Amino acid sequence: MRKSLSLLIILLALALAACGGDNTKDKAAGSATPTAVEPSPTDTGSDTGIGVGEREMPGCSDPNSADCPVPLDLPLDGDVSAAGVHLVYASRYFDATTSEDPTGVVIEIVPSERNKFQDKATFQVYFADSIDAALADLQDPDSADWTTPTLTGTIGVAHDDTQDPRVTTTIGAFGLEDGRAVVLKATTTGQYGWDLYAVLYEQMLDSLTVGE
Repeated sequence: MRKSLSLLIILLALALAACGGDNTKDKAAGSATPTAVEPSPTDTGSDTGIGVGEREMPGCSDPNSADCPVPLDLPLDGDVSAAGVHLVYASRYFDATTSEDPTGVVIEIVPSERNKFQDKATFQVYFADSIDAALADLQDPDSADWTTPTLTGTIGVAHDDTQDPRVTTTIGAFGLEDGRAVVLKATTTGQYGWDLYAVLYEQMLDSLTVGE
């Protein structure tokens, strides 16, 4: 029994080492070294990265492609609050600023000097008059219903290929008791910017709370 258990431990260690090697293929990461997660096996291949009927926001379908990075799985080691809104973010690679004015952007999260990724992402939290009003800022978006542990709403994703590099705007809008909506907006640049940051965006969405 002891010999079999030792063999099992060795096999598991070899499997984990093999999986870890795949992360070195992400050329987009530059000199930064956060880990990445594989796309879900239930990936529908949606162009927006939103899996219809799934809780995942998978990235590219080819995780081994140097030009198509798997989604980043960064540690959410910072938290920020303003105007009754709270969420966590990856403070090692992003900086956060806040405002208590509920009529504007109350939280903005931008890449820090440590963020060496070629494709960039910025995040903004603000209030809108309604979910529909928030999504009206997107042109021809793909959308899906979305539920976090505390909020229910809709996510819309729109790609703008007229800009170079490509810009993808993602808006998650969630209804509040007073009729307004709280919004978490992500703006990503580059052909695969959305794929790179999709999981980070979902993790931030799940941490978003209002009035708690």
